[in-house]
Amino acid sequence: MLKKIYDYYIKEKKLLICFLVSSFLVTGLDLYGPVIVQRLVDISIPQKNVKEFILFSILLLGVYVVRLIVSLYSSSRGQLMGNKIKFLMREDLFVKILKQPDRFFMERQSGDLISRITNDLENVSMLLYRGLEDFLFSVLSIIGALILMVNFNVELTLLIMIPFPIAVYFTIVQNKKLKKGYLDVRTNVSILTSGVHDMLRTIFFIKDNVLEKDSFNKLSKENTALLKTEKKNIFNTAALMSGINFYNQITQLIVIFAGGYMHIKGTISFGVIVSFILLTNRFRIYLLRLMGLVDVFQRGATGITRFFEIMNIEDEKDGTIILDEPIKNIEIKNLSFSFGEKEILKDISLEIKKGEKVAFVGESGVGKTTIFSLLKRTFLSDENTILINGKCIRSIKRDSLLNKIAVVDQRENLMNDSLLENLKIIKKDSTSEDINSALSMAQLKDIVEGMDKKEETMLGEGGINLSSGQKQRIAMARVFLKNPEIILLDEGTSALDNILEKKIMDNILREFDDKIVISIAHRLNTLKNFDKIVVLDKAGIAEVGNFEELINKKGHFYNMYSAGNM
Repeated sequence: MLKKIYDYYIKEKKLLICFLVSSFLVTGLDLYGPVIVQRLVDISIPQKNVKEFILFSILLLGVYVVRLIVSLYSSSRGQLMGNKIKFLMREDLFVKILKQPDRFFMERQSGDLISRITNDLENVSMLLYRGLEDFLFSVLSIIGALILMVNFNVELTLLIMIPFPIAVYFTIVQNKKLKKGYLDVRTNVSILTSGVHDMLRTIFFIKDNVLEKDSFNKLSKENTALLKTEKKNIFNTAALMSGINFYNQITQLIVIFAGGYMHIKGTISFGVIVSFILLTNRFRIYLLRLMGLVDVFQRGATGITRFFEIMNIEDEKDGTIILDEPIKNIEIKNLSFSFGEKEILKDISLEIKKGEKVAFVGESGVGKTTIFSLLKRTFLSDENTILINGKCIRSIKRDSLLNKIAVVDQRENLMNDSLLENLKIIKKDSTSEDINSALSMAQLKDIVEGMDKKEETMLGEGGINLSSGQKQRIAMARVFLKNPEIILLDEGTSALDNILEKKIMDNILREFDDKIVISIAHRLNTLKNFDKIVVLDKAGIAEVGNFEELINKKGHFYNMYSAGNM
């Protein structure tokens, strides 16, 4: 993990070098101040050398001004470096998440993924910039201060270092407690974020069913759990900071009493005592920064862990065959498929040729949608159970297959953008003629003409400004724009009335006369023009035939059709 973090630093090595050099310079200037003060107190003031006093005072002011300028430069370079690394990590995370198969999103809450992309990477950026800055400043200043103290007086230095091992031990113990606490906090934040996301996603269902109180209670429970976790960390954080302050007070007390005694005995100058106080104060400031880094480190380390949890997921193996020829047939051979121990499909065999229109029907849970998922490689079937143009679907590159497929299902796959952008996303080079043709065949032209901004009308989040039927017609318009070789319709017209459904289905069957159309439908009377109707049950394929054949057979399909028309 450290090697991967180092690689991100190297990508911004120019900023890193500028940041490191300026940080060393700031530290040097910080330590040079007490040296000048010691000179002023011990030599210039006692000797009443006004000229030297003014000279060293101006020099001290110059040191402070230069430190201010260099510090501003150092902080700006460091912050820019942190932001750029955050940008690179976020880009990598985008790519990684978008590469994941559908089941990745089925198994994870969207709120958790949002938290990883936003909050976690903010914490990582803070660690990689501020964490590095505080660590460098603190360590270098503490070491430099100790060197100066030894140079001033070894005996006094040893005395003020007596409490140091206790402070280190105390810090290590508190750090362990804080580490676990911050991990628990991040977990509870993700749970709360997911809860808020789910509430906003289903807000209209909640309000329509007067479920505001239930939603509040659920979010309040998650919010309370987060507060309880944060409370556990409050004492540990406060104890750490208070302990460091107490350590500083003890060291200053040692300087005052031990240093004062040595000054009375004539073994140490008053200027050295003043410099020791300045250095121990500087020691305290950077020790506090170092301890304050615990919070930054714990949050950042948790963010890094969660970042690499996603980045280290092994990519699903893609096929190697590019499907660059027209699709001639789909062959399903002895296909069985299970989720865990639950068998969904059993021994399915079927051939679908170019130009055929095929429908799958059956009760819920018999695997109709699973077949669609297997055909578009959402799930991978066993070797040689699904063949396209005689090639195993597992060996076909996913992109080359999906570029030839259009899918319409019941999900709201609309972006918070204009109608035009929601269409052109499927075909970037669409002309006005292409758009108008697609709108007409999807029975959307009149509706669009009635909108104030026509194709530029904003659809709102999830298409909130549209009816369910209009959303499905936009999905159909995308199909006409894409002009695929395989069309998968999973209840793609369920929100349309019978008249609209017939018009659009007629357009699909006519426009894609030489293409493969596969449909899942509960309105069985829409399947009269299909070449094959495959009736599934829990044992596999119950019967296959066209509409007339299956009605005359008076089997499963006849019973389903009769029940739906009673």
